[in-house]
Amino acid sequence: MYLKPIPPSEIREVLSDAKKVLRNEEQILSIEGEEVFFVGDIHGDLVSATKIFKLIQRTKAKFVFLGDYVDRGRYSVEVAVGLLRLKIKEPERITLLRGNHETTLANEAYGFLSELYSKYHAHAQILYKEFNETFAQMPIVAIVNSEIICMHGGIPKDATLKEIGEIPKNDLEGTHPILLQVLWNDPEETIEYYAPSYRGPGIYLFGEKAFQQFMNNENLRIMIRAHTYIPQGAKWYFKKKLLSIFSPTEYVGNILQPKIAKLTRDKLVIIDLQKL
Repeated sequence: MYLKPIPPSEIREVLSDAKKVLRNEEQILSIEGEEVFFVGDIHGDLVSATKIFKLIQRTKAKFVFLGDYVDRGRYSVEVAVGLLRLKIKEPERITLLRGNHETTLANEAYGFLSELYSKYHAHAQILYKEFNETFAQMPIVAIVNSEIICMHGGIPKDATLKEIGEIPKNDLEGTHPILLQVLWNDPEETIEYYAPSYRGPGIYLFGEKAFQQFMNNENLRIMIRAHTYIPQGAKWYFKKKLLSIFSPTEYVGNILQPKIAKLTRDKLVIIDLQKL
């Protein structure tokens, strides 16, 4: 599929407007809604993004995007700009959380920067800088109806929700020790507390006991996160207390079964994106 590149001046205008909107949001957002959709990684996948954009048009529900809009796929620019336009238009309805790929630590190496160079040549470096300045203003946690916590990766070791909320914005690299964990950590059924992650230094796997301790301390019931490659699109952990969702239709050459989730009052269901 060939798409005519979005003009650089148009992208820069969207980024400027989106940055102003995102700057007004705290690191932890509180969201209230009877109907809320949750979307996992998209990774520049235009098929999934288009289906989600159409769903947004068909419903009045709120949407929480869990990060990783760029890298891996061929249309990271179009996906990111499309989401930011929605955020500018309906800031209360659309929540864009930051993922680990909305950092220079990841998106310099995994496709986004090279996509910008292939599409925008001389404009690539300034666009890259301004995209990442915008990403750095995205919040990292959303709490829905005071009981469902959403983040990209997972709970940080030895840190409270209050400490997460105090992380300063503008960290383009995403290397603040607590931020790094919120964006990169993963659940693991075979351990009880924490173990070093295969993903790299300063990143952890967390087990059910650590998870439940955090949830009890913060008076929360369920976590919804993304980050993990799940070919079938969704997976429950920890006795159905943690839901991990993955939403691209294609990922590094593999065709997946992408899923999103929907909360209606107190009922949380998994939805097959291919059937929308």
